[in-house]
Amino acid sequence: MNQNTNTTRGFKMTRKILRRDFFKLGAAATSILAAPTLLTRKVWAAEGTPKSDSIVGEVKDGLGLDYSPTTGKELKAVPSACWQCVARDGIICHVEDGRLTSIEGNPKLRRSNGKICAKGQAGANQVYDPDRLLFPMKRVGERGSGKWKRISWDDAIKEIGARLKKLKDDGHPEKFMFHYGRMKASASKLIKTYFLTGYGTKTVGNHTSICESAKWTGQEFIFGKHYDVNDIYDVVTKKARSKYILIIGCNPMETHTSHIPLRQRLAGAIAAGVKTVTVDVRLSNTAAASTEWVPVKPGTDLALVLAMMYHIIDKGLVPASGKEFVDNWTGTTVDELKGFLTKPADHVPDKIKGDQPAGGYTPAWAAGITGIDQAKIIEIAEDYAKGSPGSTIISYRGATQHYNGVQVERAVCTLEALCGNVDVVGGRVHAVGAPWSYSKTYPKPSTKTKGISVTKGEGFPFPSHSVSHQVLEQIKKKVDAGEDSPDVYMSYCYTAVYANGDMQGNIDILKSEKYIPFSVNVNTSYDESAALADIILPDATYLERWDWEDMVSYDQLPEFYIRQPAVDPVGDVRDFKDVCYDLAVAIGDKDLIETMKFKTGKEFVRAACEDTAAVKKAGGFEYMKKHGALVDPDAKPKYLGYKKEVTLDVVKADDIKDDDTKKYLFETDEGIVWEATKATYKDYRSTSSAYKKYKGQKVNGKYYAGFKPDKLNKGGLYEIKSPLLEGKGWGFWPAWMQAPEHKSLASDELILTNFKIATQIHSRSQNCKYLSELNHAEPAWINTKTAADLGIKDGDEITIEAKPIDSAGTMKMSGKTSMKTPVKVTAAVAPGVIAMSHHFGHWEYGRYASGNKNPMVDDPDAVKHAETDPDAALQWWDDHGTRPNWIMPNAGDPICGSFRFNDLVVKVKA
Repeated sequence: MNQNTNTTRGFKMTRKILRRDFFKLGAAATSILAAPTLLTRKVWAAEGTPKSDSIVGEVKDGLGLDYSPTTGKELKAVPSACWQCVARDGIICHVEDGRLTSIEGNPKLRRSNGKICAKGQAGANQVYDPDRLLFPMKRVGERGSGKWKRISWDDAIKEIGARLKKLKDDGHPEKFMFHYGRMKASASKLIKTYFLTGYGTKTVGNHTSICESAKWTGQEFIFGKHYDVNDIYDVVTKKARSKYILIIGCNPMETHTSHIPLRQRLAGAIAAGVKTVTVDVRLSNTAAASTEWVPVKPGTDLALVLAMMYHIIDKGLVPASGKEFVDNWTGTTVDELKGFLTKPADHVPDKIKGDQPAGGYTPAWAAGITGIDQAKIIEIAEDYAKGSPGSTIISYRGATQHYNGVQVERAVCTLEALCGNVDVVGGRVHAVGAPWSYSKTYPKPSTKTKGISVTKGEGFPFPSHSVSHQVLEQIKKKVDAGEDSPDVYMSYCYTAVYANGDMQGNIDILKSEKYIPFSVNVNTSYDESAALADIILPDATYLERWDWEDMVSYDQLPEFYIRQPAVDPVGDVRDFKDVCYDLAVAIGDKDLIETMKFKTGKEFVRAACEDTAAVKKAGGFEYMKKHGALVDPDAKPKYLGYKKEVTLDVVKADDIKDDDTKKYLFETDEGIVWEATKATYKDYRSTSSAYKKYKGQKVNGKYYAGFKPDKLNKGGLYEIKSPLLEGKGWGFWPAWMQAPEHKSLASDELILTNFKIATQIHSRSQNCKYLSELNHAEPAWINTKTAADLGIKDGDEITIEAKPIDSAGTMKMSGKTSMKTPVKVTAAVAPGVIAMSHHFGHWEYGRYASGNKNPMVDDPDAVKHAETDPDAALQWWDDHGTRPNWIMPNAGDPICGSFRFNDLVVKVKA
């Protein structure tokens, strides 16, 4: 029994409960949407609370109010933006005497509609984490020894700045590598566009390949500039927009890149009676809420989509709008697509010809591949076609983080086109973001940059979002070959040790001064990568810093919103955006200092608010500080944007480069041309960044906006047939291709897949006590029949042994290839699968995540900070789960290099 006093929104209550049992029972409830305090609630008359019918939930300036549970005083309401996950919902932070007490949704931001999830509510834990980094630290022992000393910011900046100055003075700014994870909106612009570009390095890595790069690259071949949004429900009118929803390898009820905006709309559509079918290897909360769950074998979603197209065309079910779209906007025809689907072997390169069925992509063929009954495949195809236009497909990591991931997304985009569901109400639409302006006040640098090729992996023809999980391996190869490699490696919001595959290999490289001469980690917490750095810079949490935000709208309207500090930064932490200016001064380069003249993230946000017309009209910076969000009242929802007609006068003067006769780049029936002279722009598709000069697409004699390319040099059509892929030996079409190691599975071999849960975020939330008390470990899931065949019982500790992942039989692992974990035997996962959660198994990251405290926690300031968390002494759990990435090689999708974390073949035994 534990007894403690819990303070939460609007009330204080004393509880005495067996916490372990309570949270086991209550975990599922955490995914309930957190409504804003706009409803009338009575303050509980608990100890210290005025005994009256005080009302919580009044509205002031459009924002929900809250009150102190002890004094009854109104709390300060600070509108801001969440950053617990990439969804970045609008929030209201309630503050009492300088301390953050609760977080709710901002009702002024339509995309999140005043709601946040459990993860967002737990954000306060980030600020008051007792193991939080509070001051700069420098290692005093060997890397990884856990021995540190506290240093001043002046000393930290002086040492880092001196190293960066030497590289720049020597003419090698590219030897400074910056490797980031979560860095969006103004943070990305300030750090990457201004600081890193101004310094002169383009040796910049991201994290996208461990997240979603196969999806985005797949879209970029066809759809052009991503993001996509599923236009399924109107939260204002409370009416469904979609007529049929097919979810493939996606779990928006628990987690998604736009979790809360999509989840509430999906819930609304389901409640309105829209048939929703989820195809997934696991019975997720999304599958449970859907009309139907259809289990599928891992890595076979592509076969399902191809068979759906085959059946829709074969039975004459193509809607007229779909035929019109394909025949006019895709560079092919429905008849030509039919030819590919019925005789695929005639249309694919030799390397995948053997995968193709002789009789075409029939539902019968797909049934044998996917494990889905043939009649069910036909039913899904016909229901999807009947709902079109207005049907939509939600696809994500469960389908795309495979060997054939890029082709899955291309096939999904093709199916959406075939049924007329592109950029229409209820379909898949191009997302609309907030077009912030900031370069008027602060011009972008024009510094010539250089880079070292360690971010693209090897052998991937289109690594358009980098191959981040292989960066450390590439650095090692460069060093071993005696080639140039980074001298300074700085990581920001990214823990390569924990998030990538081959974890032991990552550890070995980061420990080695031979491979990483000098390592800086910018972090809020002492995680696994921070533990292997030379200097750690303590970053401000998202609740202590400034940003403007631009996450996409689900109403096709630009929504402007900002992040502002709810509380002052704790300890001696600083927002890294502000630190960048001090580094520029320490480096001493006049041009870089001039580039960074805004000095702070706050000034950068202020400039954007005054430079952006819609925001300035509403009241600029002061308006945004007060309200947090703005929906442009003059904007109209954007559909069919590709049909907007354009003329030569759309080109601005700054688009004109050296030759005035070559002003306007368009796509015509004859190919890419400079319109002014009709001179062919030679080698457009193979010229680096040529897509940036695209202006429009000629269709039936007129120029249209078309499908603007991004990252890849596609044309302005919705390119179902890809000349880019054909040119690299992968063929025009999104053909069936199977992971080599899946073609001959033994009877005792399973496929290891990953999943996420509603109460954790990738790898960066396990330090939140509220969340880790709810879910701090998760057993592996295995199907009931599969378990019986293997002699495994519920609750057993099992051993999972990995099999080589590539066709050559090479594991490419530096560490262990087997691991142990408890198992959950359940019918809620497809046969032949072992499914593991993506979140757990930390050995650093603080007491709540790992059981290990920050090694500097005994510093007087750290002790004082830890005392502000009275719950720290009440932690009752000591199981921190298992990390499947220990046995995963850093293999990539052969087209874009995306991390194949759902493909690993394993053997399992009790």
